[in-house]
Formats: sequence, C-alpha cells, structure tokens
Amino acid sequence: IVIRLRYMFAVMNKEGSVKIHMKVDSSAMTNALKDISAWDGRARLDVENVIKKGTKDICRQAVQRVPVRSGKLKKSLKTRFRVNKCEGEVYTKVPYAHIVEYGAKAHTIQRKRKKALRFYKDGEPLFAQKVKVPKYNAKPYLRPAYEYISPDIVKNIKRVVRKP
Repeated sequence: IVIRLRYMFAVMNKEGSVKIHMKVDSSAMTNALKDISAWDGRARLDVENVIKKGTKDICRQAVQRVPVRSGKLKKSLKTRFRVNKCEGEVYTKVPYAHIVEYGAKAHTIQRKRKKALRFYKDGEPLFAQKVKVPKYNAKPYLRPAYEYISPDIVKNIKRVVRKP
C-alpha cells in the first residue's frame, strides 16, 4: 500500500474554528477501506483502532513540533474520529493556525467604513488609516507530523489486514 499526501488546505468555518484537511492519495488503501464493510467485525474494529491510534499519534507529534509563542495553538490541537467514514482528523479552533502552518505574505490593511483602524501597541491604543503587516514565514507542524507518522499507520494497517 502506497499513501501519498495529495494536497493539504485549511478552512475556517463560521464559529472561527480552523480545519486543516489532508487529502491522502492511495488507491489500494481506498479500495481496502471501501470493502471494510465486507470484512468481519473484528477486522473492521482493528482497522478503526489503527486509524484512531494513528490520528492521536499525529496530534502528539504536531504538539511537539508546533512553534510556541503563547501556547494557545499547542493546547488547542485535538483529534476526532468518524466511524461511518473510518477517518481521523486533527483539528484546532484557533483562527491563526493556518497562518502558522503555511505562512503569510506581507500586506496592507486599509480602513473601509470607519474613520480609522484601532490596534494596541504596548497596551496603548493607536489609530491609523492603513497598517502594513509584515511577512510571516511558514512554520509547518502538521504536515511534518503526518509525514513522520504515516508510514507507521500504513505498516499497522497492512499487519491488521493480513491477520488470519
């Protein structure tokens, strides 16, 4: 079974949580998981347990790799598992998680409807017509965690599927 990371993207929903999706490209794995309902219940549970453990391992590895400024992002990384789709997810509700993972270009923020923008520097409010935001270099933590753990997940799924 060969698993490749096809693409990875971040989505922010209405509640402000960020989901970083990783699309895995593996035809053999996909076919095996589609046929999982044809397997006996024990094999299905074993595969589910391997994916749950792998998802938790990816989260643990991401927590070790995430850059820390305040610790909020590190504390917010969580996992979830969907039994009906047999998929695991590492997610966070911190709205800047994708910026840490992918980085951001330098850009300018201009006022739109108000007289001025307000922001705080050293606890004092400052007002400006426009603000230049500097470039933020990417500090990936989730992709390296996935790439480090995914061979173990594949090895464990192969082991479980081959069990008599």
